[in-house]
Amino acid sequence: MVSDPEVRSVKQRRSFTADEKARILAEYEAAATPLERAALMRREGLYSSLLANWRIQLAKKSPPGKRGRPANPLSNELSRVRKENERLERRLAKAERTIDALGKAHALLQMIAGESETESERSKSS
Repeated sequence: MVSDPEVRSVKQRRSFTADEKARILAEYEAAATPLERAALMRREGLYSSLLANWRIQLAKKSPPGKRGRPANPLSNELSRVRKENERLERRLAKAERTIDALGKAHALLQMIAGESETESERSKSS
């Protein structure tokens, strides 16, 4: 009992260019009998549902749509509002620091002005 030591790779999903899709659809439509059409689909490894989707895409002249859940239309607005909120919070913090520094400078100036008044009164009385 010898097991196969070779690791088999996982097949990747096939993708077809627009030209390949058009070529295969043209061959399919040109086939005279259902047997020829079935042989083409076996040779290419395709299902009839895939060909039906390709016909729809060709009729729309648009690339295939995105798969999965559609994006929430409000998510862009939400991210924009969050960024704006963060920007305004940073601006508010900066303004609060500036106001705090100005308040301390004002208190210091008042203290200095009060000391200078006391010194000028002392110099006048002497």
